[in-house]
Amino acid sequence: MNQVLYERIKKELLEGEIGYDPYGEKAIARLLWKEQTDEEAIAGLNRAAKWFELPHPKGQGRFLQGEPDFVAHKLIRACYSLEDRLPKQTMELIHEFFTKWDFESVYKSENHMLLFHEARYLYALRYPDALFEPYQMKGAEMAAVDRDFLQEFIRFRAQRGWAEFDSTGYGLEVFAALLNLYDFADEPMSRYAEMSANVMLLDMIMDCSGQGFYGGAHGRIYERYAFSFRLKGMYLLYQLYFGEDETCGACLEPAASTFRPADYVYAVLRARPERWENRECKHLHSITYQTPHRQVPQVPGSISKRTYITPDYMIGGVTWQDDYPAGSEAAWYAHHQQHEWELTILPTEDIRIFTHHPGSCGPEGKEHGYWTGDLFCCCGQFFSEGNVAMATYDIPESEEGFIHASVPFSRLEVVREENYLWMKAHKRVYAALWFSQGISDGREDLREKEVRSCGRKHGVVCVVSTREESGSFSAFQEMVRAGHPRLDPDTMTLTYSNLMMNRKERRVNGETVRFPYETYDSPCVFSRWGSGVIETAEVILDFDGWGRVIRKKEAEWSE
Repeated sequence: MNQVLYERIKKELLEGEIGYDPYGEKAIARLLWKEQTDEEAIAGLNRAAKWFELPHPKGQGRFLQGEPDFVAHKLIRACYSLEDRLPKQTMELIHEFFTKWDFESVYKSENHMLLFHEARYLYALRYPDALFEPYQMKGAEMAAVDRDFLQEFIRFRAQRGWAEFDSTGYGLEVFAALLNLYDFADEPMSRYAEMSANVMLLDMIMDCSGQGFYGGAHGRIYERYAFSFRLKGMYLLYQLYFGEDETCGACLEPAASTFRPADYVYAVLRARPERWENRECKHLHSITYQTPHRQVPQVPGSISKRTYITPDYMIGGVTWQDDYPAGSEAAWYAHHQQHEWELTILPTEDIRIFTHHPGSCGPEGKEHGYWTGDLFCCCGQFFSEGNVAMATYDIPESEEGFIHASVPFSRLEVVREENYLWMKAHKRVYAALWFSQGISDGREDLREKEVRSCGRKHGVVCVVSTREESGSFSAFQEMVRAGHPRLDPDTMTLTYSNLMMNRKERRVNGETVRFPYETYDSPCVFSRWGSGVIETAEVILDFDGWGRVIRKKEAEWSE
């Protein structure tokens, strides 16, 4: 545990005026950790509990049914941890929030679904005789309904991964919901949530460098996180539990919770080799497009992703994404806020190189943004193997006719040569970007980090190496050229060295790569796709029923 960061998180939540505190997080922190009565904090908590009675705290353009589940989630901690210290009026406002209003978000993305059912379950558990008017059920009945939902929700994610995969922002929201269940739920739900939280940490550390930086592809990412994962979210969890950085953000639940990672999580952290490959598979998320969104039956299909991590760089991406079935109401969600591939040159996290097709469509105008996502276009295909990442883009006439790359020029030595962008970092890490359609300058205001390639049919190859692996920089260049990158625009087949990709398949050395990958497949964590059984060297986590943790040494002894 990073004790300095832990104390800094508490200090950040406690200091200054309540001010902008839309969900009551700072107010709850003050009431938890300050001994004296804090009237400003009480007022802030009352304001959060009166969510449906006041204008949206984030201002015009937001509507109240968007994130009342975020409020409910925070109020749960106040209810369970502060009940004896809160004024009667505040407790009445919290009770009215939960029993008089429908606090389910109109959005049915993964984190919203978990936050809503977690909060409703825990409040119903606390007040079994209360009538929840919008749902016309008493607490005891409501708790049973939500207990079944949460059990199946968590089991499914153990079997087929989280759909908002490796999201630096929403991953923290999911983790915070699991912490509430761990702290306040009854058994066996508390234990089930603890197992799931530990699996999330295992998932994270197998995709992270020793500094705690995520590599490769990500789901549900906003543009600002494409350039700096220090800003919030899962980086905070890594540093709090495993790291040394004392400067990252703050979040109430990890600081207030009694949860600590299991010993088998730390064992995996210690056992990571110097370099490793992590393959994972995630299910396709299934919700409708029009608000209020509806959960629709889970569709078959998955997203396979791969990350290669060394002390000097991380490279990886989505290697295969299944199409949604024809006619599926959920098909609109494909490539929603996804960051498809990336090269990060270590040890800092500000040398991040990736390509993307920019757009500005989507229900809120950002899901296919200038640097992330491909919503409603879906023109990109990706593949990653070893120290190579590849991408093709077949852009329709209705979309912008170019792709671009993020290249932090100020941190690199860069040479542009015909279709190649040659890059060197720290005098000893080499990288190359090849564009089938050539290279042109980026937007004037982005000249320090953008290059473009114009046209509608593109192939991109990225290769990374080090001086120790390839020798001189000129030797690296010759090696890349000898791979003969080539795009056939008629079939959209991209080849480089022993690798081939197109819309139908991926090949290595002429052999077709089989998808889906396993749910987890790394040197330290393994789980067969769909099994719900996750293994490390020390334990077996079995999510069947209400789950159990089997110590391998104990199992051997009993046999």
